[in-house]
Amino acid sequence: MIVVENCYGPRDTRVWSEAMTLTAHGWDVTVVCPAPDDAGNGPHRSLGAPPPQVIDGITVHAFPLVFSERGVRGYLREYALAFWHIAGRMRTAWRTGPFATVQFCNPPDLFFPLAWLYRLRGAAIVFDHHDLFPEVVRWRFEGWFGGLLHAMARAAEYLTFRGADVVLATNRSSEQVALRRGGVRPERVFVVRNGPRTDQFTPVEPVPALRRGKPHMACYVGVMGQQDSVLELAEVIRQVVHEHGRADVLFALLGDGAVRRETQERLRAWGLEDHVVMPGMVRDRLLLRQYMCTADVCLAPEQSSPLNERSTFIKVGEYMAMARPVLAYDLAETRYTAGEAAAYVEPGNIAAYADALIALLDDPSRRERMGRIGRERVVRELAWEHQEPWLLRAYDTALQRSRVYRRAMAG
Repeated sequence: MIVVENCYGPRDTRVWSEAMTLTAHGWDVTVVCPAPDDAGNGPHRSLGAPPPQVIDGITVHAFPLVFSERGVRGYLREYALAFWHIAGRMRTAWRTGPFATVQFCNPPDLFFPLAWLYRLRGAAIVFDHHDLFPEVVRWRFEGWFGGLLHAMARAAEYLTFRGADVVLATNRSSEQVALRRGGVRPERVFVVRNGPRTDQFTPVEPVPALRRGKPHMACYVGVMGQQDSVLELAEVIRQVVHEHGRADVLFALLGDGAVRRETQERLRAWGLEDHVVMPGMVRDRLLLRQYMCTADVCLAPEQSSPLNERSTFIKVGEYMAMARPVLAYDLAETRYTAGEAAAYVEPGNIAAYADALIALLDDPSRRERMGRIGRERVVRELAWEHQEPWLLRAYDTALQRSRVYRRAMAG
């Protein structure tokens, strides 16, 4: 059983890759997750929940949820409802037969009581450490109250680590957090990086019509939350168009999240509607690849923070898989992932980011070389196919600690 709170399972790249890998290697996988956005009445609402269904051989138990955009009350409401629904869906799924393992994906780090409960019932607990939840909390809430929430989040993170038999880390930075803050023994931590599946992310022919008559296009793909620096990207766009007079660039911002509406309002106030398209989350995988392959440059605008410095952004690997050059701020894990496939700018220097973007747009040979390097690195080292062995080793370790599995083998 895999439990995820912040995304519909089949649309979470990492979760679904894990589930498909386990299914392909003989596991019977159930995913408990929020219902898809389009089951409700808006981009952040998941009000209707379909009955359990089987997708790609994986059973999905979805629950209704209203996602919070901002504010302590909103997040408390979201997490309380999520806890209630997850506990219920887990109970329902468990009745069909005990699970050898239960994997909890964060954020948030609030489901450790369920982890301890199912551990007592004999399941091995796998913690898939997607994000640094305490850093997310500190990013969102300031002042003494933010400090209090951060301390509570650190305690919840510690209890989550302590309740796990095996930890999946997305990179070496996350691994160190598990070892140092979580006190997890090294032999129970496995680095399983965020890597695109090469069978799903292969370059396609550009579609000139997507440029809407502009000679150049820059593309952003991903969530639009507070920590993703999309609002700062709007300022980059303003500088490129208004300060540098580059009306020949179309910016395609693909995604959704808490600051999407504010970003649109800011761009509209600056008179940039003709230079930006924001179609929301693009569910059509072919269209998504066409956008990226049509773009001259793909954007990773995340600013430096304790969270972002330690995060491996899925978008960067996907850009590289599409053989696109990446423009990013100089963050430790981003540099490790992209290497020479990206151009780097000093974090916080928005003017330099705009300058670097223009320089890349005007240098096609450099773009072609960077894109080639990125694609080769993905195929050689970063693709999901290279992560699968580590996931399977982690699950082999978990099975050794699963009383449900041992009882099944003995019976």
